[in-house]
Amino acid sequence: MVNLLARLFGFHDTRRDSRVNRPAPPILPTPNTRPIQLSTQPSVDTLSPLKNWSHPFKDKRNPLSQLTHMAKAKAGYFPLGRSGLWHGGVHFDSGTAGGLNQSSVQCLADGEVVAYRIDTQAPTTTYFVNKQTVEKPFSRNFVLVRHRLQPPKIEGSPDTPRSLIFYSLYMHLRDWSVYREDIAIARPAFWPESPILRVKQTVNDLRPGNPEERGLNVRIKAWPGQVIDLLPRGAEVTVSGAGGYRKLENSLGPAKLMNADGSIAGFLAASLLQPVAGNEHRITSSKEWVNVRVEPSVTSQVLVELPVGTVVRVSGEGEFRKLERVNQYVHFDSLEGAPEPLALDRVVVLDTPVPIKAGALIGHLGKYQDGGADQPEEKLHLEVFSNDDVDLFIEDSRAWAQRLPEKTRTWLKLAKGTAVVPHQENVTAAQLKVLSAASPLSAADLLVPKSVLEALPADRKMQVTASDSRKASNWYRLEGLLHDADNNLLDGWVHEEVGITPWLSPWSWEGYDLIFDYSTPKHLMASFLSAIDGFTEEQREHFRPLADKDDQGPMKSRLFEIIDRNRDGKMTAEELQAALRLPAHAQAISQLIIRKESEWFHQTQKWDALDELLGHSGSTPHLNWLAEKQRIQQMSWWGDVAEKVGLPSWGKVFHFHPIGMIGTFKNKRPGVWVLGTTSEHYESGGRGPGVISTGRGDYGGVSYGVYQMSSKMGVVQKFVEQSEYFYTFLGTDAGTEEFNNRWKDIASSNPQEFRNAQHDYIKKTHYDVQMSDILRHHGFPVENKNAALNDMVWSTSVQFGPQTKLIIKAIKDLDMLSAPAVDIICAVQDYKISNNSRLFSSSPDLQPGLLARAKDEKRRLLELEQTDNEIE
Repeated sequence: MVNLLARLFGFHDTRRDSRVNRPAPPILPTPNTRPIQLSTQPSVDTLSPLKNWSHPFKDKRNPLSQLTHMAKAKAGYFPLGRSGLWHGGVHFDSGTAGGLNQSSVQCLADGEVVAYRIDTQAPTTTYFVNKQTVEKPFSRNFVLVRHRLQPPKIEGSPDTPRSLIFYSLYMHLRDWSVYREDIAIARPAFWPESPILRVKQTVNDLRPGNPEERGLNVRIKAWPGQVIDLLPRGAEVTVSGAGGYRKLENSLGPAKLMNADGSIAGFLAASLLQPVAGNEHRITSSKEWVNVRVEPSVTSQVLVELPVGTVVRVSGEGEFRKLERVNQYVHFDSLEGAPEPLALDRVVVLDTPVPIKAGALIGHLGKYQDGGADQPEEKLHLEVFSNDDVDLFIEDSRAWAQRLPEKTRTWLKLAKGTAVVPHQENVTAAQLKVLSAASPLSAADLLVPKSVLEALPADRKMQVTASDSRKASNWYRLEGLLHDADNNLLDGWVHEEVGITPWLSPWSWEGYDLIFDYSTPKHLMASFLSAIDGFTEEQREHFRPLADKDDQGPMKSRLFEIIDRNRDGKMTAEELQAALRLPAHAQAISQLIIRKESEWFHQTQKWDALDELLGHSGSTPHLNWLAEKQRIQQMSWWGDVAEKVGLPSWGKVFHFHPIGMIGTFKNKRPGVWVLGTTSEHYESGGRGPGVISTGRGDYGGVSYGVYQMSSKMGVVQKFVEQSEYFYTFLGTDAGTEEFNNRWKDIASSNPQEFRNAQHDYIKKTHYDVQMSDILRHHGFPVENKNAALNDMVWSTSVQFGPQTKLIIKAIKDLDMLSAPAVDIICAVQDYKISNNSRLFSSSPDLQPGLLARAKDEKRRLLELEQTDNEIE
């Protein structure tokens, strides 16, 4: 039994110690952990069917590779964990990190955030290790998102297909303290905006006399009001009012007037104060600046000078008045907000769910240290589950799939027994047909996505046309997808008989099994202990009925069918991990839909039932197991959330393999789009980095390069000054023949390098500025990788300048939390079209062409939006 506990929790020979010495109480979050109960009645009527899917870490590999990659996880497989217990999701950890960018977690599909929990600091569990107590942290932070899945409608049919409400769960996310300490870490958009703003890191105002100190000027009124202070980059502020300049509320006055206790120092002569309103006065004088003194005396030391026109608040009577406040103003667009959780250290159930798009930021991996681990590890537990009638939905969906057009059938079924013909040099289709009779056969069904076959090089595909003596067919050379009866991966050619080998729609749910499993943790643990020889003979006989009940139950029986048809193996996480390395097995496991009680639904008696198996009793308590049960309870959230968001209070739901779900419906691999391609078409017509405009009739003068950087506006000069070509152009002026000749020479000798330099410069000076300084503060989906949406931003910033407010004006009536990319693009391009003459009033001769561009660009962007292209 000691060996078992060591395997489960990393306990060494400390059982005796743990029964004698009780550990210190665990470190918990703040005492008030009552959930914020904002939602009283779940409503999903307004939830739109999802259109987009995204891998949580933007994995661009094919769906089969994404499934087999999960075998690299150190633990947390679907549907069994390392301890043999039920595991309703999958883990991403240090094992999966290779080949994935796990720096942030993205939402797997369009939906709405309904609940979350963010602790200030991760709680800890006290374990005994080597006769010492050790505190081990565990992130219990989560986000719960609700989605609606619905087959596509049939053109021309009034029928509406049945839909399915499902949920995605993201567990073990990062603590609030990490975000608080590092303002550079991106924050989820579903957190509400904090009233506290920060001075942007990009502001560049200088403090007179100290050019190294940069920040944001503080003025006595809106520009051009006199500057009286400088706020450092990153400084936290609160402001009031409206307009370009806002009143500073969290500071009583300039830093030089502030005392250590936060009060303001200084006295002003009463003769210099003109009443304004209430207790406010405006400083007046024949001089430009007046003295603020340490004491109420004309002979007292001068603290600082304040400019005439400053509005202050004072107290007292007599010749001098005590300074109580100095009104200060800052440039609002130089500030940025930071979203913050609605509440900390408790479950938040949102009264109004917040829409979220596929690929939007959910959070970041948090720290979690298992009982047996020496160090905490960053990990994500990802789940997908539904409380709907999944069986009825799949039945209806399969019938609906028969009515869908042929183009929706994007999975080729290679049935068990498919011949895999080893490759030979210069082999022909006719030879492959002959050789197939004696070739190895696949041992399991496999659905191959069309995208995998389309991506094969030309020399790995053969097409055979139909004739009087044969049917049309295709041969594909596949490597490492199919396996034989001994679980050896096969490489070779497989045959598709056109019209016979089936192509299937994802909506047919081919290969999916619904399993209703009722085994408890006690059954699963007994089976696990039996499989790893963790029982004595006496214990084995005593617990055999429990183990057999689980092994013969629906879930284990199906796993044995997939992994070990002869039932002579052992069903452990290790066996499951090995099976996941084979695409067909990984796919079959991902097609299990298991109705079972959620891990996050806590019932004390369910875990107490393991006491006997784990050697715990009232007379001989095992404190490490007690600590583990306490951790399990603290991580649970189901009771605080379920009924408020449409989930059953009793905890049983249908669990789906999340990566399998994504792969099934997000079959098409996004293409990589070069940001700025649309703009290049209109700016330079694809003529390359050396193109130079005539400048006739153009307010911006002669323009240069791929994105037509203007000379009169100084854009091309700034590009040259910061580039490696500075000395090449030294002594020349833009617009001159000499400058033009040098420009063309560089483009001729180093075309790609020159193009890249122009692209990188425009991205930094125009696109990035528009995104970070303007759009991000107005709810624009700046993290969305949609190619059309981002090309629209690029094109607009190039054509109208990096600080243009055109997009903000165009989308002001859209709900940016839910507006699709199509609506945003249409709003911006329609704004350009309807305001064309005003926007280009300085260049009347060019207006017809610019109007045509806006219209054609709208068409191109909408066509691009229909593709699956994304920017890098």
